[in-house]
Amino acid sequence: MGDGAGPDRRGGAGVGRSPLTGGNAAARPCDSGDDRRVTTTRDPQPTLAGRRVRLRPWRPDDAGAVFAACQDEEIQRWTEVPVPYLREHADGFVGEFAAATWAAGGAQFAVETVDGGLLTGAITLFPPRDGVGVVGYWTLAAQRGQGYTAEALRVLSAWAFEKVGLRRMELVVDPANTGSCRVAEGAGFLAEGVLRHRSIHRGRRVDDVVYGLLAGDPRPHRDHRAE
Repeated sequence: MGDGAGPDRRGGAGVGRSPLTGGNAAARPCDSGDDRRVTTTRDPQPTLAGRRVRLRPWRPDDAGAVFAACQDEEIQRWTEVPVPYLREHADGFVGEFAAATWAAGGAQFAVETVDGGLLTGAITLFPPRDGVGVVGYWTLAAQRGQGYTAEALRVLSAWAFEKVGLRRMELVVDPANTGSCRVAEGAGFLAEGVLRHRSIHRGRRVDDVVYGLLAGDPRPHRDHRAE
């Protein structure tokens, strides 16, 4: 779900599943088969800044906020967070899982406001394969409807193309997750098709809509107030 709860079932605050790799995306190393080099030797994870939001690495003291956020029914509805969501899940998300994602070529970021440092959500670039990266995100219930996640997605996309060297980024969303669809479109992603009954989410067969953005595609620079 986007400025809703998360990008869908792929990028919750817990064990995310990448549509490219299956399983725990953080367990797979970065793998580039493209003629554009994708970074595999990594410096410390950076902090990325937009006009209103900042993307920074998670800290251990964020666990309490993540734990509280993931009690939200909408986050649990659209993402792969464990249910019930326990404090130990939040500790692992901001600690071991975030570190493993960075080591494998991806990046997990806390999203906060530039003005005041208010946590608004989470955004993840799962470890890329063949120059393609899959993104996941969720937004705190109180911060939805203000366009923070759409801006965060634009900031992350620019960094992934310009610094990581990706050629394509993807989002995989439940078509019923209209908030996430609006966020994707607000960041310039194009809906490329609906795959019927592609995924199993909490025991149910569900459709997926695939959104894509190429390195050469036009990207909006204005503040798009999506969901």
